[in-house]
Amino acid sequence: MNPDIASALAEMDKINVSRLEHPGPLALEPASCRFLAAFIRATGARKVLEFGSGFSSLMIARELGEQEGSYLLSIDNSPQYSRLAKDSVESSESRAKTEFRVAPLRPKFYGMRLLLSYSLPKGLLEALGPFDLVLIDPPHHQYGRESVFYDAFPALAPGGYVILDDANREEAEKKYLSSWDAAYGDAINPVVLEGIGKGLAVIEKLEDVPRWPLPAGESVLATLETLRNAGRLLFGRKE
Repeated sequence: MNPDIASALAEMDKINVSRLEHPGPLALEPASCRFLAAFIRATGARKVLEFGSGFSSLMIARELGEQEGSYLLSIDNSPQYSRLAKDSVESSESRAKTEFRVAPLRPKFYGMRLLLSYSLPKGLLEALGPFDLVLIDPPHHQYGRESVFYDAFPALAPGGYVILDDANREEAEKKYLSSWDAAYGDAINPVVLEGIGKGLAVIEKLEDVPRWPLPAGESVLATLETLRNAGRLLFGRKE
């Protein structure tokens, strides 16, 4: 097994996740939080990119606070969740440099597939990177979960990692993993940890390659699903 993953698995139970602090089912699972913190320790990550602000932001900032020159960029489409996460981190007095950005989700083509993607200035992630670790934990229903891997990959340092939450879900996350594998092949090495929380996938970036053309399979279904979810966001979002 990858030594960084093995080290985090061995040490994660030593990480404290207070029941008084943890906000409940909407947050990253406590076991997943413990692994995340232990993984940051194991890898010595200093720069982290997060999609989906929340309790995980606090866990990351606490660990990064021990690293000199540390930086967390947390991106969310919800001003409410971004603000709550920012307040939580600031009240913790973590010494890590943190930046919270609100970015709406907009349809964007990746190859022949239309996916929801965070609307960010072109080249922003590459300019702020390279990042050692990327956490993908935005909303479900294809609200940016697949697309952010393609957006973040160029800004991830070779040898860096992506962690995907909810990796046990057959109808979504496992399909995303299959699409990423088809797009990047030997440039990535995914490991699925099914017994932690709702499942975690840890994906190591082995080499820096251009974005490869995405497979056309299921492009029509993906586009229809994206348009449906874009409508949900436009007409049914609650803050």
